[in-house]
Amino acid sequence: MSRIDDTTTIDDPLAAAQSAAFKMATSGADSECTDVLDDLSTLGPPRMAEEGFVPLLREIVDVACASSEAHPVAVAANFLAFFCAMVGRGIFQRIGDAVIHCRPFFLIVGKSGKARKGTAEHTVREIFKRTDAKVREQLGNNDKLRTHSGGLSTGEGVGYAIRDSVEADENGKGGDLGVTDKRLLVIESEFDNTLSHLRRDNNTLSATVRNLFDGRDIEPMTKTSRTKSTRPHAVIIGHITGHELKEKSTENDAANGLMNRFMLLYVFRPKLVALPEPTADTTLEAMARKIAEAVVTAAGKNLHGDNTIETTLSDAAKRLWVERYPQITRDRDGKGGSLLARSEVYARMLAMIFAAMDGRHEVHPDDLLAAIAWVEYWHASVTYVFHCHDEEDGLDPFTSEVLKAIQLQPGIKLSELQDRWKRKRIKEVHKALERLLNLAPPLVEEVQDKSTTGRAAKKYHAIEKR
Repeated sequence: MSRIDDTTTIDDPLAAAQSAAFKMATSGADSECTDVLDDLSTLGPPRMAEEGFVPLLREIVDVACASSEAHPVAVAANFLAFFCAMVGRGIFQRIGDAVIHCRPFFLIVGKSGKARKGTAEHTVREIFKRTDAKVREQLGNNDKLRTHSGGLSTGEGVGYAIRDSVEADENGKGGDLGVTDKRLLVIESEFDNTLSHLRRDNNTLSATVRNLFDGRDIEPMTKTSRTKSTRPHAVIIGHITGHELKEKSTENDAANGLMNRFMLLYVFRPKLVALPEPTADTTLEAMARKIAEAVVTAAGKNLHGDNTIETTLSDAAKRLWVERYPQITRDRDGKGGSLLARSEVYARMLAMIFAAMDGRHEVHPDDLLAAIAWVEYWHASVTYVFHCHDEEDGLDPFTSEVLKAIQLQPGIKLSELQDRWKRKRIKEVHKALERLLNLAPPLVEEVQDKSTTGRAAKKYHAIEKR
């Protein structure tokens, strides 16, 4: 039976390679076992800094990854989703006049099934199944956490899952007891389907998901719908491949605030485990007891509170936040900038979550450092999936080449740009120019040259960033 520390006492070559690969996935160190990492490109996938795994998170990751091909970050994200859904919205933190709760949305991105996105959920789900039972036993109630794995298709469907009660009419019809426990964990294993549903006319899912993240009441969107959900607490974790994400997510999804409510985390298979073994029952029970105690303590023995326990920053944490804030809130242009627009909110939210996991409602510097590590991993994931760097303004490689050509030759004509690729990439040149012209702010300007006879030639100049 696998032990939690099996990865540190390995004698055979395959296991040694697996251990090295695991370390590669959780640190910035180079690894010599890239032959077992079949999902990586030459760009290099993101690495989670060790401080990102706070003590309880490190324990759950070690247990779940001891005998599986799951990526540590995917395991940790699943744990955080279950934990936050379970503690409810009683814990809160003020940011100016706004209030945030422990309610992260995660999007696990990988390369098909080989990224083992779903594998990362198995051990965590089993532990929290036991945790839920222990929490109910401690609190003396039967409020079981609702977990929905049926997918996201409509806003009305989500609202119905945590709907308010409705009184019957004068004829005794139309009554609905509703749902008193507004905690909900949504696991969408096919998030590409969700993105497809968003394209449908009159689909309210995008607005509903945005309201859920913000903790706002879900109101009926039509005259005939009576479904309403007040004070919802829904956590969403989705799975998608990098190809599907790039193909189906649009600039509008990023711009309207839907996709930037999700912390995008790229994962891969860090090691090969031909014969995975089940986790010892004693280990699962021990973890469930520890997590149940953390949940009850964090929630103040009230899983259904609403803004009842305020989390604040310690003086040391405030100094650290002021010091790191410029880096966290730095401007990023293009799609990358839109996807990372809520970096500051997530840094504060995760710090609050990490403090709660430790039984505290005061954020310490270590909580903030862990949260910042997660935000930087998110940043690196967006860069890796969309191939966009800060210095490239979130542009794809070909668009960056077109921009560089314009910068090197101010006033370059459209025909000259097309000639650079021997007129074999005409459509791509037009698409790149459209992208550069329509960014906010635009990176190039188009000028009509009317000095020549005949049709005016189009010339392009780069616009310097201010």
